Amino acid sequence: MTDKEKQEFIDTLEKTRKLFHENQMDEAQRTISALIDTFNDDFPKKEDEDTLYFDFKTAMEESIYRLEEKPEKKIQLPEVPVSNVYLISGSIAMQQGDYATALERMEEAMGWNPISPEIAFQYAETVKRMGSIDQFLELTTEIFPHIYAGKQLAQAYRNIAYYYETKNEIKKAMEAFFYSQVYDEREEVKKELSELGKHLKDDEKTINLAEFPEICKKDGIPFGPDKQVVQLAYSSGRYFDENAKDPQKAYYFYTIAYGLTKDDKVKEKAEKQRQKIQESKKNSEEQENK
Repeated sequence: MTDKEKQEFIDTLEKTRKLFHENQMDEAQRTISALIDTFNDDFPKKEDEDTLYFDFKTAMEESIYRLEEKPEKKIQLPEVPVSNVYLISGSIAMQQGDYATALERMEEAMGWNPISPEIAFQYAETVKRMGSIDQFLELTTEIFPHIYAGKQLAQAYRNIAYYYETKNEIKKAMEAFFYSQVYDEREEVKKELSELGKHLKDDEKTINLAEFPEICKKDGIPFGPDKQVVQLAYSSGRYFDENAKDPQKAYYFYTIAYGLTKDDKVKEKAEKQRQKIQESKKNSEEQENK
């Protein structure tokens, strides 16, 4: 792929995003679909003799994939962000009410990035809009093994709260909304909690988060972050801290572990790496100024 072709690809993607944000959905879909129509068996390439091509957006996504699949081939990014193209096309189709196309395009996006919580949440949202609320819950719970950020975890519990609200299980909905605030505090959730509380008697309005783990267990819903993901983030941070001596990567993984656990000891480890990064930067600047 030439540099010119890459730039044209990126320009088309940016044009589509602009149209999307301006709510020009028909034109946005025509623009991005014209790009998708140029795809063929040779481009974009998903695999060759020694390489798998995945459009992972973060090092953590690739790490989770390696943990799950243990690929023998090396992993490499495609030349251009292919999953973004399918995701925005699917999102546009969802807004247009063309759910069949939305699901098809999002499945293509997941093929390029099978770990991305963002894509998976969009897919679940499409199913919700189709009225399949039980499948919406099922899809949401399936995202947990790939969640690696507090905001993603909060989104999962907001989805679960919506499910409970739809099923008229108001107290459970409030518990789920309240728990989501631990990871991503939002004003709209506070307002939603206030509205939901109006449907309960005064003696039912008290939220006791100590009860929520049992609610999750009983209803087959994961409680908290996936333990394997937490362990992966922490062990990766420790490896880059103690063995590879790479404070930048150690900080990255420790920060993920802290975001999921809110463990002050992990926060302290991340802070030490941040200080090392700052010291290294300061030393480099001093050397340049000599």
